[in-house]
Amino acid sequence: MTGTNGGRRRSRRGYLAATGAAAIAGIAGCLDVITGGAAEFEANPSRVPQSVLDETGYELDGVSDREITRTFEAGGESRDVVVTNKLAEHHKSISVPTAGLDGADAAVFTALTTPQVNVLGRNFNPVEDMSAQELAQMVQQQYDMAAAPSEEDEQTVTINGEQTPLVRFRADARFQGNPIELFIHISEAVELGDDFVVVFGGYPTVLSGEGENIVQMAEAVEQGG
Repeated sequence: MTGTNGGRRRSRRGYLAATGAAAIAGIAGCLDVITGGAAEFEANPSRVPQSVLDETGYELDGVSDREITRTFEAGGESRDVVVTNKLAEHHKSISVPTAGLDGADAAVFTALTTPQVNVLGRNFNPVEDMSAQELAQMVQQQYDMAAAPSEEDEQTVTINGEQTPLVRFRADARFQGNPIELFIHISEAVELGDDFVVVFGGYPTVLSGEGENIVQMAEAVEQGG
């Protein structure tokens, strides 16, 4: 049992890499030069209500920390800034024989919360001002895709009462050793309590209706416990 779950989780992590989870988490820690003492910032986790997960068929894998430490020089002194992001990962098992997928966790939804890093009255978290297109470019730069994700379309979703673009991209990747064409949905950041949240989902393009589930979960994201 342990071996099976470990294999599934490793496969899921590879797929999440293709859709940019680690890339976006890394972006959140790239802070500008600051002055003042060392500072630590930690995000609160987000959650999708269980009722929405039941409707869409997704399961929560868990919430993990992505800690980023940066050292900056200002006024001749070095300062450390530690940012802890929270990554809430979900998956859905699907079977697409034509794509070599049989009960694979090949549909994912992830919500990244990252702190609003304010030092001396200034915000140093670049996620706030990054567009979905810029986030997608970071995904392509960070990982070896066959080509850069191409933008398909854009719609407006409401996350935590705030409207924000949710952009759909098409990308080629590999999953469990097989080439696969993906749809990737990436939102722009909105405020969630004292944090920012960015949501993204990915699934094989052959799952034509899965985008509706991604939208439903995106709009249900709320502050977690």
